[in-house]
Amino acid sequence: MNRTGTNRHLTGLLALTAVLLTSTAFSAVLADWRWFPPAVMTAVVVSCTGIALRMKRDSWWGVPLQLVALVVMLTALFGGSGPLGVIPTPATFGELARLLGEAVEVVRTGIPPVPSGTAITCLICLGIGVVTLLVDRIAVTGRAPAVAGLVLLCVFAVPASLADRMLPWWAFLGSAVGFAAILSAGSRGRPTAGSRTASVRRVSETVAVTSVACVVALLTGTVFTGVGTQGRIPGSDPDQAAPDTGEIGLRPFTSLRGQLDRDEPVELFRIKGLPRETYLRAMTLSRFDPERGWRLGSLPEGVPARERLPLPPGTKQRSSSPTRRVEIEPVGYRDAWLPVFGVPRRVLGIGDAWRYDPASGMIFTRRTDDTDSYTELATFPDPSEEELRASSGDSPVDQVYLETSGAGERVRELARRITANARNRFDRAVALNDYFTDPANGFTYDLSTAPASSHDALADFLFRGKRGYCEQFASAMAVLLREVGIPSRVAVGFTSGRDEGGERVITTEDAHAWVEAHFPGHGWITFDPTPLGEGRGSVPPYLDSSQQREDGRSPAPTSEPTSAPSPFDSGEEGQHTSQAASEDSDDTGVPVGALLSGGAALLLGVGFTAPAALRALRRRRRWSLAASGGIGTAGHAWRELLDEAIDRGNVSPPPGETPRRTAERVIESYGLPSDVAEAWHELASAVERERYGPPGGRVTGPQREALHRAVSGLRAVRPLGFRERLLPRSTRASGTPRRSPVRR
Repeated sequence: MNRTGTNRHLTGLLALTAVLLTSTAFSAVLADWRWFPPAVMTAVVVSCTGIALRMKRDSWWGVPLQLVALVVMLTALFGGSGPLGVIPTPATFGELARLLGEAVEVVRTGIPPVPSGTAITCLICLGIGVVTLLVDRIAVTGRAPAVAGLVLLCVFAVPASLADRMLPWWAFLGSAVGFAAILSAGSRGRPTAGSRTASVRRVSETVAVTSVACVVALLTGTVFTGVGTQGRIPGSDPDQAAPDTGEIGLRPFTSLRGQLDRDEPVELFRIKGLPRETYLRAMTLSRFDPERGWRLGSLPEGVPARERLPLPPGTKQRSSSPTRRVEIEPVGYRDAWLPVFGVPRRVLGIGDAWRYDPASGMIFTRRTDDTDSYTELATFPDPSEEELRASSGDSPVDQVYLETSGAGERVRELARRITANARNRFDRAVALNDYFTDPANGFTYDLSTAPASSHDALADFLFRGKRGYCEQFASAMAVLLREVGIPSRVAVGFTSGRDEGGERVITTEDAHAWVEAHFPGHGWITFDPTPLGEGRGSVPPYLDSSQQREDGRSPAPTSEPTSAPSPFDSGEEGQHTSQAASEDSDDTGVPVGALLSGGAALLLGVGFTAPAALRALRRRRRWSLAASGGIGTAGHAWRELLDEAIDRGNVSPPPGETPRRTAERVIESYGLPSDVAEAWHELASAVERERYGPPGGRVTGPQREALHRAVSGLRAVRPLGFRERLLPRSTRASGTPRRSPVRR
């Protein structure tokens, strides 16, 4: 293999490195790095397959074989059901399609950073595998490394479009370094002359590969960047919903900037058995970032939602709060979050994949699911003002519910000033709630927020704009609660809608965000600082009597329907099970078995390509030294020529055999023509003069030219087979002298 071939292999390895460095940009939109090892395995297998194929005159069938390698790798990591764990079957493709469908839903409904569960990891591995193939083919086969940069740019653009802040500087630097390395290797390996036919073929290959790459890159960018980076409630437009269903989901975050997108109302739920007007909670947001707003915390494994559910931390079971049965029918709602009222104790009519986290109060699944009607067995705590005022002590909740990093001293002083006259936790919370709902303070409910005057959205709303919708009000009050030592979170869901013949109908117009504050012994208590007006909100009894309302919100009805029997008295509904969390098939990471299979495939690929890579490195070094003209030049050229012969099955020269005799033996063995034999004799004479000449003798002359003629002639007479290229004999031959004794 000549220097050009060596450069092609080096370019392939650098292309792989560039793809992996560029892929680190996904860390900005993913909550962890569990996706990275499988992505590395996938990219290495695809790249090594390309390198191995190029050792045997790679042609048009190289791309399909690399795609086969990609499918095998995805099967090993995510299929799990194929023969030997790597051979795909129809069931394997069905499983991969399911995972990719889930990943698309996560992209549609999630907000960065999202956990890198199995579905997301599968999507990333598929994307990185395809990108590796494209960059490999463009930079190496198409000899257009500059065009490969367009594909890398598209990879970088995906997380850049989904993230709402600048990507890490090191991700950009890594991408730039990798791309520069590809350009460098590509320019060094570009031929200066060649046949017209070969040039035309290379141009055709470049145009074809580049065209396909641009189409794939544009499609990929469209799919991923079609998801907006600014949140709304509802979190997805009807246009983005599932085809023919108009189903809508919620984005799990609240932003202090943006606009509430109000299209024609879409019916989402029908509710039966709701004891009083209250809020339907889909999710809660625990983490505050002054730049990103409120965001989801990390989701634990949770407990099966179909079983008896534990009470939230710091909540006591009270006889005054009987269990109610509420029937919920999702009409146009589809999401990975199951909305519930009050404190859920059990949910009937749902699948095993739904989990419950008592700390956050959320019921969720690892994939967006179609859910028919379900029945929630819930309690509706109704503490009095006196009970809440008497609540004291530390709340047994995570410290994340008190974190306010970056809110600023001005916000802290405002919270203290508002609550200066409050003597207990409840009075402080009421004072903050009333600060937003009192018209005298100048806050206005409006679907259009005030123009931003700084990078601090919270300060913009509190001190300048004072105009916004539920997200702004809930976000601001939750921060102020934390500033005065009250654990808080933002809840996202829906108001109770309107009454229609004994049923409550909830539409997209009822999407809402509010605040929940924690009181020891009572758990999470609802506060709504948004001055909705028009009777759209609901006021709980513990707030209704605290002052005369002026914001138009109606108090909750006092009538109570007949309570349903407690689900824990007897029968199947009362049985408590403690099945292990491992029974849930919707895990959040790549299974250990899949990692082991992928690791084995990776090691196998490295093992097969290592000898060829070692041989290529030796070849590159010797050709470079042969062109230097310095001391030892002939020896380096001779050793490369011997390894070329050994790779073709010729026996290593025995100890004591002179270079001239070795040359004659090889010439006779392969029947080399006279011009090639002349080059062999020329190199043999040069290495003999170098070894046995006077001390300090310097061998000069066209050693590289002679080496090129000798190697080219040998390849023409005896080309290497695929196995000989993949596993060169010279890398395991013991008789090849590694150093020539050069007298100085």
